[in-house]
Amino acid sequence: MSRQASNRGSRPAPVRENGAARREAGRPGLRLLCVDFGTSSIKAGVIGGDGALLGWAHESLLDDAGADLVRWDPALWSRRLRGAVEQLRSGGAFGDGAGKGLAALVVSGNGPTIVPVGAEGEPLSEAFLWLDRRELRAARGVSFYLPQLEWIRRNRPELYERTESFLPFPEYINFLLTGEKAAIIPSEEFAPFVWSASELEAYGLSGAKLPPFVRIGEKIGRVTARGAQASGLQAGLPVFAGGSDFLMALVGTATVAPGRTCDRAGTSEGINHCSARPIRSERVRCLPHAVPGLYNAAGILASTGRIFEWFRSISGQRDKSYQSMLEEILEVDHGARIPYFFPSLRVGETWEFSDAVFSQLEPEHGPAEMGRAVVQSIGFAVRDLIETLERHTCLIEQLRACGGQARNPLWNQMKADITGKEIAIPAIIDAELLGDACAGLVGLAERSSLVEAAEGLVRIKEVIRPRPQEHERFSESYERYRDLRRRVLRAVASAVDSQTAGGLVE
Repeated sequence: MSRQASNRGSRPAPVRENGAARREAGRPGLRLLCVDFGTSSIKAGVIGGDGALLGWAHESLLDDAGADLVRWDPALWSRRLRGAVEQLRSGGAFGDGAGKGLAALVVSGNGPTIVPVGAEGEPLSEAFLWLDRRELRAARGVSFYLPQLEWIRRNRPELYERTESFLPFPEYINFLLTGEKAAIIPSEEFAPFVWSASELEAYGLSGAKLPPFVRIGEKIGRVTARGAQASGLQAGLPVFAGGSDFLMALVGTATVAPGRTCDRAGTSEGINHCSARPIRSERVRCLPHAVPGLYNAAGILASTGRIFEWFRSISGQRDKSYQSMLEEILEVDHGARIPYFFPSLRVGETWEFSDAVFSQLEPEHGPAEMGRAVVQSIGFAVRDLIETLERHTCLIEQLRACGGQARNPLWNQMKADITGKEIAIPAIIDAELLGDACAGLVGLAERSSLVEAAEGLVRIKEVIRPRPQEHERFSESYERYRDLRRRVLRAVASAVDSQTAGGLVE
């Protein structure tokens, strides 16, 4: 059977909980330190060879007085990493006080993010984060990183010339710890989305300023004395390649077989469907998967968690828990007259929080009604992405939830009711950490592949099913929402055309 034929109309492959794919224990006492650098926080965990979470730590990044998303100080990462390491050590997760009980370290993180470093390995400027819009993209270019380099070369030529190496992230952390430069890819098919010789030539950029490629699970090096001082880790600890956070989340939810879908939701959100063939669409971002030969067809919502945090702030509820806020929001009846919230008036591959609009807002509407509008808009965006993927033969029956949003049971149930899909909650919510562990186990030769590791380690602890009556009522609201959004988009487009014709817009 061909790949295309096997994917079309297929049901998601089940997680194998028993049998040869699961080794209940690896090497006795095996412990891996796994660290994921998100946009707003660092999460770290010590994971055993059987997939058990032996310790967990969290360090906020945005609480730091120096945190600036467009002028990011790389030193924030190392300071918070040291804090996470200290949390785990003091909690006994390392197995001993010095960290000698650890078998390996694996790091994942956000991207595409670039750090310019000098001849001595020091950062020469702020890091250029993935959400930074300072880029110059070549026509038909596919690299996520070269547009940032081109912007630097054109706008800050002195920085470009002084830079010894442009290091991607989280590879910069690996370099800080080991002194070894590398860019991580899952396969050669993925390499052009990082960079390629042909696209470097098209930009006129020098490949000498870029590190060599390594594969997920390859050994990068060992923690040096300098790395130990920066992180608090034991010198000599082996460091294996993890990679981009979204790829590690696919592995850490066992979204490694055609038909499975991961909902990775934190500050941003992605509906990631494992496909046996590439998907071509302006509304779908399709990249090679962490598993060679498979593809990740994704709908991207760049700001879902950020929107809820924004509303929490402007409504004066920063001291109120998410659970309490959702309880109040869900007390608003389906039949109540509430406003509509449109977080974005742009339609494309990536849905972003920009040009937002409240519609039909009335004086009697308070935080609960406005909050319901905001939360429903996020759920409706998720449903829209699912429907878009399904129009491209990506049949979805279940979402494997991970990330911070997956910790809230009320939101999980509401999302299931809005989308009509099951929500599977894994035992380890921070799936990037378990994906890192899978990469480390492959590197240590404890598992033969990422697929074997994921099938053996991922455990689903709960499945939340949509309630038929609630799904029907949300579906009615969803259709009204979509109809009004189409009218709002037409009105905005008409206004822009009118202004352009009148000379008000250049």
